[in-house]
Amino acid sequence: MPKYIARQSIGHFRPGQEIEGLEAKQLQALLASRAIEEYQEPEEPKADGAAARLAELEKANAELTTANKTLADDKAKAEQEVAELKAKVAELEKAKSASKSKTSDKPAEQGADAAK
Repeated sequence: MPKYIARQSIGHFRPGQEIEGLEAKQLQALLASRAIEEYQEPEEPKADGAAARLAELEKANAELTTANKTLADDKAKAEQEVAELKAKVAELEKAKSASKSKTSDKPAEQGADAAK
């Protein structure tokens, strides 16, 4: 036997309540007046692949997050290496300029010694 649900207040039945205890003639009259309706089971959502697509996107997102973290770590290491290399270059340039000034001082000293 089908179930009927009240769409509006009918006697002691309130909207959304199941109608019970009425005769077939009364049910037919209420159905015709649209005061009640036949209960329909909620339909299962159709499988349109959205859940599978969402799972794929979540997996891809996790992979990209991991790759992004790896790249960020590599970038930090590269920046540290660049800073170290710049410091070495600065030291070498300082040593080079110091050695140039020593070599330019030596010939002048040698010329002064020869003049004596």
